[in-house]
Amino acid sequence: MTFNPSRQAPRIASLFAAAAAALVLGHAGTAHADRRAFGYTYEYNTMAEGGLDLELWNTQSRSTFDGGTAGLEWKAELEYGITDHWDIALYQVFAQDGREGAVAYDETSLETRYRFAERGQWPVDVLVYLELAKGFGATKWDVEPKLVLARDLGKLSLNLNLAPELQFSRTTEAGETSLDVELEPSWALGASYEVSPRWKVGAETFGAHPFAEKVTEAWAGPAVSWAPSAKLWVASTAAFGLTDDSDAFALRFVLGIGL
Repeated sequence: MTFNPSRQAPRIASLFAAAAAALVLGHAGTAHADRRAFGYTYEYNTMAEGGLDLELWNTQSRSTFDGGTAGLEWKAELEYGITDHWDIALYQVFAQDGREGAVAYDETSLETRYRFAERGQWPVDVLVYLELAKGFGATKWDVEPKLVLARDLGKLSLNLNLAPELQFSRTTEAGETSLDVELEPSWALGASYEVSPRWKVGAETFGAHPFAEKVTEAWAGPAVSWAPSAKLWVASTAAFGLTDDSDAFALRFVLGIGL
């Protein structure tokens, strides 16, 4: 399935804006939904039991600052709290496929997170994460376990992510089918400061080292999060490439809506 972004984007944006306004005005809440402080780094958060959250992710990148290749990824996530410490989420991912800016359905992803204690109960907060992804129209699967370590120092929050992602793909040559496995370790480190209950500011760095491609990708940049109500938050990171293998710039915007 493909569509023309220049024709459909304004209409889609208007529909989502209207839906967000209706949800925010039509619901009251006493606590923020699964609010994020960063665009890339995961924190010590899970949904509350019975909580339901819609998140819309938009990531745009450019390979160079002098008119290089542009990239786009758009994700819709529905997240549900199984218990106060365990949640599950379903992603639908669309991405630019290089055909004159066309955007196509890319993959389906299932994610779950579990945190072992209440925030601050342990010297270092520990959360485990697992994501399973299936590429659309391709025999490709991704398995991403992730360890999230966090520590709050007053209004300052420090968060570290370590993830040894495994990529499985099936290929057929000369009538013989083989299963290929690739390892792609990745990491993210973020620090945020709560300026007020509505605003958080910070910075993060993140990257990956795909062994098959023998490259090291890394970015760093500022992050900001704004929660105007208990049912609505936005987070964004502007990231700048740190290595020759990285895109020169990437901008991620995440909109969260408590349902």
